[in-house]
Amino acid sequence: MENRNQTLELLVSKVKEKKLQNGLTVLFYPYKREDVVTVKLCVKVGSAYEKESEAGITHLIEHMIFKGTETKKPEDIVGVIEALGGYMNAFTSYDYTCYYVAGPSTVAEKALDILSDVVFHPYFDPLELEREKEVVIEEMKMRLDNPFVVLFENLMKASYKKYPYRRPIIGYENTVKSFKREDLLNFLNHFYTPKNMILIVVGNLEENKLFSLINKYFSFLPKRKLKKVIFPKETYTEEPSLIWIERPVKEGYFAFTLPGASFRDEDAPYLDLLSEILGGGESSRLYKRLKRDLNLVKTISASSYTPYGPGLFEIYGTADPQNFKEIIKETLLELEKIKLLGVSSEELNKAKTQILSDFVFSSETSEGLSSTLGSFQLVRGSYKDILWYQKKIETATIEDLIRVSKKYFNPQKLVVSFLSEKKLFDNTELKKIISTFGHNIQLPEIFTLNNNLKVILYPQNDIPSVGVTLAFPGGLRFETKETNGVFQALSLLWTRGTKNYTAEELAEKLESIGTTIKGFTGRNTFGLKMLSLSSKLDESLEYFKEILIYPSFEEKECEKAKPELYSLLLRQQDQPISLAVNEFLKVLFPDHPYGLNSAGSLEFYQKFTCEDLKTIYKKFVRPERGVLVITGNFELTSVKEKIKNLFNDWKSETQETILEEPEPIFPKNLFTRIEKETFQTQILLGFQTPGLNAKEKVALEILNSALSGQNGRLFRILRDEKSLAYSVTSFLIFYPKKSAFVLYIGCSPKKEKSAITGFWEILEEIKTHGLLPEEIERAKNRLIGSLKLELQSNLSISEEMAINEVLGLGWNYSLLYENLVKSVTDEDIKNLIETFFKRENAVLFILGKNENRNHK
Repeated sequence: MENRNQTLELLVSKVKEKKLQNGLTVLFYPYKREDVVTVKLCVKVGSAYEKESEAGITHLIEHMIFKGTETKKPEDIVGVIEALGGYMNAFTSYDYTCYYVAGPSTVAEKALDILSDVVFHPYFDPLELEREKEVVIEEMKMRLDNPFVVLFENLMKASYKKYPYRRPIIGYENTVKSFKREDLLNFLNHFYTPKNMILIVVGNLEENKLFSLINKYFSFLPKRKLKKVIFPKETYTEEPSLIWIERPVKEGYFAFTLPGASFRDEDAPYLDLLSEILGGGESSRLYKRLKRDLNLVKTISASSYTPYGPGLFEIYGTADPQNFKEIIKETLLELEKIKLLGVSSEELNKAKTQILSDFVFSSETSEGLSSTLGSFQLVRGSYKDILWYQKKIETATIEDLIRVSKKYFNPQKLVVSFLSEKKLFDNTELKKIISTFGHNIQLPEIFTLNNNLKVILYPQNDIPSVGVTLAFPGGLRFETKETNGVFQALSLLWTRGTKNYTAEELAEKLESIGTTIKGFTGRNTFGLKMLSLSSKLDESLEYFKEILIYPSFEEKECEKAKPELYSLLLRQQDQPISLAVNEFLKVLFPDHPYGLNSAGSLEFYQKFTCEDLKTIYKKFVRPERGVLVITGNFELTSVKEKIKNLFNDWKSETQETILEEPEPIFPKNLFTRIEKETFQTQILLGFQTPGLNAKEKVALEILNSALSGQNGRLFRILRDEKSLAYSVTSFLIFYPKKSAFVLYIGCSPKKEKSAITGFWEILEEIKTHGLLPEEIERAKNRLIGSLKLELQSNLSISEEMAINEVLGLGWNYSLLYENLVKSVTDEDIKNLIETFFKRENAVLFILGKNENRNHK
């Protein structure tokens, strides 16, 4: 724990805090890990500060901030940031609103310039406002198609009786439609004052130069009088309350709340410990009891919501609806056990390790650091309270947890929320259940073991964590219609027991040292990945070997895992966009592995046994096919010897030849519609394009980057100019032989024709005239900036290197990527469009209501 303590103390000691004469608080952290920066300007006003008639105005202002200032047009805001390789975004919470820019360090001055202008001098053009209100309403409709969003919005309304957290942050359709320009300006003038804001900068910047720039852009700001808001005292419910949402869904969803604490309260850290012990992992109490022992749930988790105001203790998951009653009983029983008997010292120490480890892992990235500093400064009043939190966690006792559980775990204040196809019982039954209830950069060292396992060791000795990835060729492209889902099952069950440990024992041991080991699978690769503290690496590698070489794949574990695999499919069916993408790929890649469902198939999950997994494991998990990458804080020589000792004797159990997937054929159907009752129609227009090993790969990525993003053509034209949707973008799905280039929009059924027409108008314009030079430049900078941001954590670096090596791109592909991107010419883009984006090669797919069906 000593390394962790020193890391947090060093983190806090490096922060530079200054307050400008106008009251603006500035926090700067000199981030040296990578040449990146995150600039975040937060206002201490969120939806909780709104009156009922103002519901959603904070969120709408957040949207409108990007739509121009007194001196800048919309394209001079996000577009300028993206052109420099960064990205700009914002979010609204109940308690505060943040606007931020992340990207290469060179974006810092422009970020400060633009953030200062957009936040303090927004124009709120009336025409743009009317358009954006339509976009927000589309966002509301999109949220209605997400079961968990619907569940939690209803749950918040029921859990809070008086406090404004009961209202959705996005507001209501009638209130959003009613807002005028003067309403937004009036609200902004009341709260957007310097002394009500915090500017956080985490980046590789020179301090004096930075503060000179901050003074330049933030010293001369409008003077406004801060409005004081008096919040009501929250009483919570006085008796058990049931909310049941009936929806035509395939899965059952549940969520429970109990009163919780504000993050300003001394109890908040203890509730975090309780949530970790109850539902923070596979050795947690709720998971072991409700999932492992009783198999009542498919997934279950717990969390402590500790905002500025009154908080909640939350438990949520998925299950078959017929189990809902028993889930309530067993959950309450686990809460009662803690109140009466407390927790074990092992559970407490494990929870402390998990929670404090999160601070270490989050400090790897500039965005993670800015979020941590911001949340403490905004909610508790000082980033230095990170050390308060650390001390509270470290010194917490079993008696502290018993006291806090007795204070907050009152069944009479329980709010239960279900979402399923049919309501199975009412509030009276809930009350009955409760009343009867129980009483610095270094080149990697690369070598190959005797068994031909390739090993890449890449020390990064600034953060005391280590990321490990072992990747193999595999995944969806090696599946058939009959075996669709086998790699999902393999990756899930791989860590569920070994020759020497049961699944429970393994989870217990790993979580007690703050280590995570998980199987992963994708469309092209699969394998194992691990995140460990440096001090625990030797021990963690022993468990990694145990899981890799000696998995047990017991039949009882297969049966227990099947509901989780079913849940992947059921949740997919409940998400129109996921369903649409899945069905679209079937059409684009007919009778081919590329068209299979990445979540697997019900037919396979129903019939497979662990013998099937043992067979696929023996065939694909072979040292000569693998690449092991270790990145992070470790001593090179000792780890190299450790790896040799652990894995030199690992041998393949078979020499069976593995055939690659065939070349995909051309799509049979160019237009497909699937009718489904949804609030939004999902439209996908796509093409078969060259695969990830083709020379056109980077050009395809540049085209995609130019079309997508907040200043991409799709967003600017179809959303900003035509207000057709909240969500519109393009995306690429890469396979070795082919890729899928897809344009996507989710819109109201009545906007379907306009959306499709809009797609074709954009494509025809690009085919005729190509992309503008500035669009190509912006797209290139976006790709380069995004990669830098992605590769900040040790685990993400190890994954990137291992997968690129397995796929034939080379372990150093990310190091070469910037030059590859910059070498693509305007002519390359034009040739790409002319060759692969022909109308006769386009596949159109629509999921949703057919508004024209009754008018034929």
